[in-house]
This record gives sequence, C-alpha cells and structure tokens, in this order.
Amino acid sequence: MRKLLMQQISRFLFTWLSSVTIVMLVAIIWGGGTFLKQQQLEALQGQASEQLNQLGSVLENAITKYQHMPTLLASNDRVRKALRDGLASDINQLNRELEQINRITEASNSYILDKDGNTIAASNHAQQDSFVGKNFSFRPYFKQAILGSPGRYYALGTTSNRRGYFFSYPVYEGDSIIGAAVVKIELEPFEKRFSNQGYEFLLLDPDQVVFGSSRPEWLYKTVEELSHSELERIANSKRYKDQSLTKLPILSVKTFDENSRLIDFLETIESSVKAEQFERRSFLEMRRPLRVLGFQIAILSPLAQINENIFLWRALVLGCMTIVILLTVMVFLRRRMLRERSVANEMSRHNEAYIREIIQNTQAGLVTLDHEKRIESFNPAIESLVGHSLRPFIGKELDSLYQKEVDKDAEDHFTDTTNHPELNFITTEGVLNCKGETPKAVEMTLCPIELPNQRKYLVTFHDMTERKRYEQEITQSRSALEERVRERTYELEEANRRLRKEIDEHKGTQRELIQTAKLAVLGQLSAGINHELNQPLTAIRAFSDNALTFLARSNLKAVENNLEQISQLGRHMGDIVARFKVFARKGEVHQGSVSLHHAIQAASSIMASQIKENNIQLLLPEDQGIFVKADMVFLEQVLVNLLSNAIDAVNENASVDSIVNITVCLLEEQKVLIKVKDSGSGLSVEAHRHLFEPFYTSKPQGVGLGLGLSISQRIIEAMDGRIYASAISDGGAEFCIELMTHSSLSNDTLVS
Repeated sequence: MRKLLMQQISRFLFTWLSSVTIVMLVAIIWGGGTFLKQQQLEALQGQASEQLNQLGSVLENAITKYQHMPTLLASNDRVRKALRDGLASDINQLNRELEQINRITEASNSYILDKDGNTIAASNHAQQDSFVGKNFSFRPYFKQAILGSPGRYYALGTTSNRRGYFFSYPVYEGDSIIGAAVVKIELEPFEKRFSNQGYEFLLLDPDQVVFGSSRPEWLYKTVEELSHSELERIANSKRYKDQSLTKLPILSVKTFDENSRLIDFLETIESSVKAEQFERRSFLEMRRPLRVLGFQIAILSPLAQINENIFLWRALVLGCMTIVILLTVMVFLRRRMLRERSVANEMSRHNEAYIREIIQNTQAGLVTLDHEKRIESFNPAIESLVGHSLRPFIGKELDSLYQKEVDKDAEDHFTDTTNHPELNFITTEGVLNCKGETPKAVEMTLCPIELPNQRKYLVTFHDMTERKRYEQEITQSRSALEERVRERTYELEEANRRLRKEIDEHKGTQRELIQTAKLAVLGQLSAGINHELNQPLTAIRAFSDNALTFLARSNLKAVENNLEQISQLGRHMGDIVARFKVFARKGEVHQGSVSLHHAIQAASSIMASQIKENNIQLLLPEDQGIFVKADMVFLEQVLVNLLSNAIDAVNENASVDSIVNITVCLLEEQKVLIKVKDSGSGLSVEAHRHLFEPFYTSKPQGVGLGLGLSISQRIIEAMDGRIYASAISDGGAEFCIELMTHSSLSNDTLVS
C-alpha cells in the first residue's frame, strides 16, 4: 500500500514538474521573441526617422523652390502687355517664353489668367491638354490672387487629370489687378524617384486624404473615416473631381510610442486564379508635418523581415529545447523500463507461485491435456469429485474419465475469442466415472492454451448435483405458475367480456338519451308544429271548396289557380314535415363537411313557430361560406337545444327586450366560434358550476329533463369541438361552440 502511494506521489510530481517546465519554456520563448522584436522595432524606428526627415526635406525643397516663380512672371512686362492689350502676337510670344521657362526650371506647367479666370497663355499651349481657353475662376488660388494675395492650392487637375500643387500671384497694372500668374508642380516625378526605397510613403492633405504615395492604389484614400459633411465639403471644392474617397484597408492600429504606430493593412495579392486573394501586411508608421505645404508625410516601414526573424528565432529555440526535452525523456524512459523489467521478473515469479496455490486450492476440478488431448496433470479438487486417485489415468484419453451425456439436449457451445479466432471454448454436460458410486453429473469446459511452440488444453469440471436439483425445482415452479396464469387469464377475459357488454349497453343508453332529448324538443314544439300544419290545411280546404264551386260554374281558369295554391301549400307542409323528420332521425355521429349557415337556418326553421309564438327577435349571421367538420343532424340538435334554452331564459326575464342573437367568427388554428346569446336573467354561480351535469336544470320543476346540455356536450366533443358558457355583465347568458373548419371538400361529403 505504501509503495503504491509512493508511486502515485512520484507520478503526480513528475506531471506537475513537466507542466511547470512546459509553461516556463513557452514563457521564455514568447518573452524572448517579444524582447527581440522590441529591439528590432526600435532600430527600425531610428532608421525610419532618418528616412522620414530626408524625404520631407527633399519634398519641401522640391516644391518650395517654385513658390517665387509666379511673382517673377507677374512682374514681366510681356505678361502685363498681353493681359492689357490682348494682341495675338504678344500672346504667342508669351506662350513660347512660358514654354522655355518650364524647360529651364523643370516646372510642370505655367499659365496666365485674366481677371475673369480665363487662361490666355500657357506653357503647354501646343499640347492636346492645353490650358489655353480654360476658365479656372473657381479655383481658390485664382480667388486669392485676384484679391491681391499670393495663392496656394493642391488639387487634381480638371484638364490634365494629374495631381499638382499650385502657386499664384496677382499681376498689377498700376494699382489695378488685371490677372494672375500660376505655376503648377506635379508630384509624379517625385513619387517615381522614391518608389523603390524599401519603404512606402504617404503624402496626406489636411483632411487626411492621400494626395501622394509610393503606391498608386492608395491615392485618394483616407486614413480615417470622414463624416458626410466633410465628404460633401471636399466634393463641392472639386479638388478631387469625381474620385471616390474610401478608407484605406487598415485592419488594426497599435501605438508603439508617441512618435510611431504599428499598422496592419489588408492587401490584394496577384494570383493566377480568378478569385481575389488577400494578405495581411504590417508596417511601422512615422509622420512629420510639411509646414510649408500644410501637409503631413508618413513613412511605412514593412515589418515582414522582423516578423520572419522573430519566427525563425522562436523556431530555433523551440527546436533546441525540444531536442533537450526528448533526450531527457529518453533517459528517463530507459531507467523506467529497466526498473519495470526488474519488477516484472519479480512479479512473474510471484505470480507463478500464486497460480500454483490457486490451482491446488480451487474448488473446481482442473485437468490439463497435452497436444493429443491425453491427461497430463490434475488438481486435488478433481480427485475429491471422483472419490479416488487419478494417477492411473495419466497418459490416457479424456474419455476414460469423462463421458458426455448423449441422451440430453445439451450440445457443444463454441465461443470464438476476439484476438485468436482459431481458439474455441467447448462446454458440455456429462458424468465423471466415480469408483464404487453412481456417476456424478458435471459441466465440462475445454479451452486450448497456446504455449511457445506447442498447444495444450485446460479442462474444468464443475459439480452440477445441486444445479440439477435447482433446475427440477424451477421446472415444477414454472409449471405451477403457468397454471395460475392460465386461470387468471380466463378470469380477466371473462371480466373483459362483461366490461365490453356494459360499454355497449352504455353506448345504447347514450343514443337513446340523445333520441329522447330530440323527442322532448319535438314534444315542446308540438303546439308550434300543429299551428304550422293547421294553417296550410285550412287554406287547402278553402281552396278545394272554391275549386268545386268554380268547376260547377265551368270557370276552369279559377279552378287552375286554386289547384296551384293547393300544390304550393302541400309542398310547404312537406318541407315542414321533412325538417322534423330529419331532426328526429336516430344514428351515430358521422362527421363530414357541413355548411354552418345551412345548419343555423335549419335549426332556426325548426324553432320558428316557438320564436314567433313568444314574440322573440332572432338575429342570425350572414352567410360567410364557412364549412365545419361535423354531423348535420347532431349539429342541428345542439343548436335547437341552445335556441330552446335561450327562449326559456328570455321568457323568464320579461322586463327586457326579447332578443336571441347568433353570431359566427373565425379563430386561429382553423377553428370557428358560434355564439348563442340571449337577453335572459343570466346564469347563477351554482348553475354555471353544474351546467353540463346530467339531470341538472335551473328551470322550474316539471320543465325539461336536465339532459340537453349534457347531451350537447357529448355531441360536440364527439365532433372534436368544445362547448362552454359564460355570463354577460349586462345580463343574459352566452353559449359558445368551437368547431374545426373544413376547407377541403374533395374527400368528404358536403352536407347542407
């Protein structure tokens, strides 16, 4: 136990030290790489600072040396004469002089504007994109000069479509300003000069728009997001014509120190495939202002080489540490393997002695066989089973000791092993030959044993005397249990038969109750039916007597009219009888597609005489073309019962107007709601609690059986619907029926 505890402690310490070592190595590699990167970034920052100062000085000197040229041009007499007189000869001579001045000074363009902003002479007068005749009065440098001040401006040329920085100066004639001299310096020669310096540069205007760059694709991009008002102001100035000022593809910005930043760009790289491919590139950015121009110039020094150096350094350090760790692990594993081998040898000797003790003391009989399945050795337990020594059986076949019971149902069972499919376990039941005793029943298991260069077999014998006795007892118990199950099953079948009989009788009673409720309604309506039929019968007798009189007078036209009236009255009486005949029909609930409007009309027709007799105003809904899933006859029965209850409730409350209102509305989930509302005295709390219980009624004694609502509830539920009631705050009661709509008529019969 103590040794096991020490091993667990040693294993825990090794795991803990390994984890701490790995964490420390990762921290050393990462921290060393970070420190090395910091050193290289500081060295790169110093180099970039020198390059930035050099680039800024060159750019300032290159541009500012032209700022006095407009002043010299404005003081030229030929310029003043051309502006004053406007002679073609003077202007032609001035064009040639401007062209010659440009060649000498290497300026981009020089041109003269009159006081209206029109170009009268230019150094590019002979070129296709000549400024001569163009009007530049909208440019700020002209407006500044015409007001008497030197002008400066930067923009994308509207005629040449090339970027430039403009200097202007007013041309005086006495005290009057008669025009302006302008010099344009383009930036493209400067960009080409510094395009391959190992770094990128940006020339930013006061709005942080890239006006010049070593990369053409960065032109007219913004470093920061511009607001809508700023973009609108720049667009109105026409500084960049119709260029779209979008933001540079900057992924992240991190401050390195107060003078520099680390910026990551997302750049499109060239690829042979059609889809665009992107690459993340990092730069060290440094800026300085160009005070003469009002611009900022920025240098972007690439960090790819530094990142590659750091990655290579970390990889080398990691590789060296990995080799050291692997060598250490190999030494440790070697020592552990030697120690485990020693322990295994000791355990092997211990196990051999342990196995010998187990074999000698096990309760199961064990016999070993050689490769020819002859008895080779045995343990004391097998001798106890047979009751004599087995030494005479050494070298004999197993059949001399054990015989399989051939008259039993037991067969050989083979179970293939997973790792050695050729090895099989054989299990059989048989008897052992016992000296002077009856053979003893045993279970024999034979399994092969694979040894180096040979195969042997191990046979195990288990005494089955008690097991046989238990099996006999279990067989007897099973037979007794099966007999009890048969008896109980017969009793359950008999009880089930009686229960089905009671259910059938209950269904018959329910159908009779429904039919009784119908006949009860018909009984209540008998007076109305008598009235409905007596009126047509009286009219038929009158028309018959008149017809006989007219026939005696040979007035055949009058006779024909009377017979037509008798025929119409007969059809009317037939309709009345047919409605009550259908209503009184017996049968099961058969659901189909039923026109809700026709069902309401049929129910109101049945109750028409009682409604008329009691002077009740019946409000019916309009036909909405709704079909429900129901049985026409049973739905009419429910509606007739609700109308009958509503009429009784209205008659009990004679102090208000006698109104019964039926409304229909559609609900969600393909349901329809039917409401029957009366102006009676309403429902009490007690009546609402027991409303749908059989034989409960709130009517006077002798009026009704108390089955109408209970039967109506059963009918509606059989049609997958719901019926309920609710009291109304202003008096009366409202009974609601929810039914499923039936939108498809292709598979059901339409009942109307």
